[in-house]
Amino acid sequence: MSINYKKSLGKRLADFNSKYYKPPINTASRGQCVWYTQGRAYEKKGVYIGARGNAKEVYQSCKNSGFQVSKYPKPNSIACFNGGAYGHVKYVEYVIANTVYYTEANSNADNAISADDGVLQKMSLSDWMKQPNLQGHVAVKKEKLIAFEVVTPKGKIGLYKSSNINRKNKVKNIKADNIKAVAGSGKVKDGRDIVKVLYNNRYYWSIRVNKSGVRQLKRKDK
Repeated sequence: MSINYKKSLGKRLADFNSKYYKPPINTASRGQCVWYTQGRAYEKKGVYIGARGNAKEVYQSCKNSGFQVSKYPKPNSIACFNGGAYGHVKYVEYVIANTVYYTEANSNADNAISADDGVLQKMSLSDWMKQPNLQGHVAVKKEKLIAFEVVTPKGKIGLYKSSNINRKNKVKNIKADNIKAVAGSGKVKDGRDIVKVLYNNRYYWSIRVNKSGVRQLKRKDK
């Protein structure tokens, strides 16, 4: 559905009664800025960001998970700020010429849904870039998923919260016949061929080929 951003200024764009702002899709704390941007990304683009922790951790967490980041705002991106104890995030709805249209939640730090949450606002691009503690922007982009078979001897595969494959970042082992991997996310790091995967509506990283050259994931159509 197209949005007339000029005419929508001052109006709430988000539907807080929709599934995108409720568990199991959105398990962040309701009324918080992270909860809002995560729900808005799913509501508008069908993309699960999977941000964890405080707002000031979103930028690095998403970057580690393989999301594209940029210095300047782009339509459908999350602006990340690391000031204060918790930081803040805003959802960039649209950018045209020198104008940034955006929505946010919990800007008044009341930790509850307020009248201004999800309401469309605008700011000049020059003023936007002058905002203190702006880390950058995380692109909300719908991923193309490819089916892979789990070909380990016991049918188990490890899931990691970032592309740093180590015990500290390991979330769990799962047993599965197949798993969905994000197209184009594969890369070689620390002697391993790794890939970003989607499991139970969350993004993780897994090993496709280990350091010994043993394949753990095999593309189903090959």
